Amino acid sequence: MIDFHAHILPEIDDGPKLYEESVAILHEAKTAGFDKIISTSHYALNVYEIPEYKRQTIIQELKTEQDIPEIFLGSEIFLTHNIVDLLKEYKASTINGTNYVLLELSPKEKKITHVEDIIAKLKENNYIPILSHPERYILFQKNFKLLYELKDLGVLFQSNYGSILGMYGFFAKITMKKMLKSNLVNFLGSDVHKKRSIYTKTSKAIKEIGKIISSEYLENLTTTNAQKILNGESLLYDNN
Repeated sequence: MIDFHAHILPEIDDGPKLYEESVAILHEAKTAGFDKIISTSHYALNVYEIPEYKRQTIIQELKTEQDIPEIFLGSEIFLTHNIVDLLKEYKASTINGTNYVLLELSPKEKKITHVEDIIAKLKENNYIPILSHPERYILFQKNFKLLYELKDLGVLFQSNYGSILGMYGFFAKITMKKMLKSNLVNFLGSDVHKKRSIYTKTSKAIKEIGKIISSEYLENLTTTNAQKILNGESLLYDNN
């Protein structure tokens, strides 16, 4: 399996503070069945602004550890109007050097117009947006059809394993179920930040998700689609 969304680098964002904790998290990921993991540290202006080369240096150091998943570079980028500049200046990162970009919104986001404008700018510059854990945003919990509007703009969606278990509240769980039933989820991620949190629960989450969708769709969400992104291949909604 491939973990599409993880905060594993020490002293970068609100994830682990110590290198040893990062290693422990990576061991947990391996034990949980993840062979590959995408490091998607937060990138947010004036909050988390560690440039790509520094994060890549830490990843190279972690790669020397034994019995851990293969690590790939990425970012979870807070939506901002200068996001294209951040990417072109190698401050924030695409997924594994491809043109796929993982985005996050403000939990208080109330309108889709702001989001659509930035997505249009990304598309104009040949980037493909992926929205992290949309089920957690009140915006989509209250107005599910907005996800279809984003889909029509070419946005892909990554949901969290923990959402199906109610780790982010009742409405996030219900929204994720609706997304799964509507074939709107493209990737699954742990969104791990610390030890002894989600990796001990992923097997349970997979069982719950497997009750809702086909085994083929589940394989796509846990592995196949993510591998296509790492390869820089196209991902069509028809191939959910």
